[in-house]
Amino acid sequence: MTKKNNLPFNALNKGYVLVPKHLLNYRFNQKDESFSYLEAFLMLITNVNFEDRDVTIKGETFVCKRGESVLSVASWAKMFNWTTGKTRWFFDRMEKENLISSTLLNYKMKSIAVIDYDLWTGKPSQITNMRVKNEDRLLEFYEKYHETTGLRKVDIGLVRREWKKLSKEEKEAAIKNIENYRDSVSCKEFVKSASSYLKAKSFYDQDVNVQSQPRTFNIEDEPWRRI
Repeated sequence: MTKKNNLPFNALNKGYVLVPKHLLNYRFNQKDESFSYLEAFLMLITNVNFEDRDVTIKGETFVCKRGESVLSVASWAKMFNWTTGKTRWFFDRMEKENLISSTLLNYKMKSIAVIDYDLWTGKPSQITNMRVKNEDRLLEFYEKYHETTGLRKVDIGLVRREWKKLSKEEKEAAIKNIENYRDSVSCKEFVKSASSYLKAKSFYDQDVNVQSQPRTFNIEDEPWRRI
């Protein structure tokens, strides 16, 4: 994607114009030519799920959440009037720009989710408070994770990217289970970075969720503190 086709990373900071989804879909359905990248992204936002739904494909049932879609690349390509190759490249670029995320459902199916879908479709008056609250919780996690594990504070950008992909419940679990995760790792050198911890959802590992008695370390062998 050339520079002029990049979607603005700060699009949510510049105010809103209220446009009905039906109007966008009506306009897009009238187009015979290929979509621009901006039009493709708007089409993506208007065609992901508005609410959670059960979806059955080839006998397998999945919960497709609000802001997500399990449409195939071929289906999106037909919608955009693009080749499948161009469509794959577009989704890869959107994921790198932190506008969407993808999850592998099985060996041949992926779901696509619009990051901050509620902000793209929500009320402008709610956005500032939501953004501040989300950032506060991110910084709370970032500080607690490095204080607890003793790791050096690095890669805040990568941590923020993975944090945005989590649900509200997952974010709470990520903060709550840091100490349990640390105690479940036998050696400090195997402790994951904060971004890897979030990406792998290690806060849901079986050993992490087991509530145990607090552990006591001797000053000589405690691996988590720095002198």
